[in-house]
Amino acid sequence: MHARFRFAPLLLALLFTGAAAKADDGAMTDSGPAIDGYGPTYGIPDRDVALPVDFKFRAVFDAASYAGKTSSLNTTLVSAARYLNMHARNGVAVENMQLAVVIHGAAVRSILNSESHNERYDEENPNLELVTRLHEAGVKFYVCGQSLTFGGFNKNELVPEAKVALSAMTMLTVLQSEGYALLP
Repeated sequence: MHARFRFAPLLLALLFTGAAAKADDGAMTDSGPAIDGYGPTYGIPDRDVALPVDFKFRAVFDAASYAGKTSSLNTTLVSAARYLNMHARNGVAVENMQLAVVIHGAAVRSILNSESHNERYDEENPNLELVTRLHEAGVKFYVCGQSLTFGGFNKNELVPEAKVALSAMTMLTVLQSEGYALLP
């Protein structure tokens, strides 16, 4: 059998299953394609494990800490953007990614609205644009009611995209029981 005929069935299978992805040279991108401006990724052209076809990626990010200053981006939020970008860059439709971020502890300050952040820290919240873009991509935000109250915050200080839950532990339990993989 000629070589071109031996590979034809494999090529057709890849094309019809959606497993064929555009070539990626392995270079780092600054961002995108799902969340432009945030979440840089690397292409991995020589990976051994293919992404599953038509898989629904469900992940919950556990945002408890806030490394750096209040003028810094929350690294867990950047990781959520990176997750979306990495998979979108490799052919996964944004609609096939269901992400949630559970926010508690020191990370609560990253989800404060502009007015509250300015009042408390005398500066703009650097996370607001990223939160908006993530929300537009379908990411859900849940804030721990226990951390909110313990930290002396009020629900009206949060961005409108955030929903207050009884606790982070409660939301992590519920989301994991609904098939979300925990990404601490």
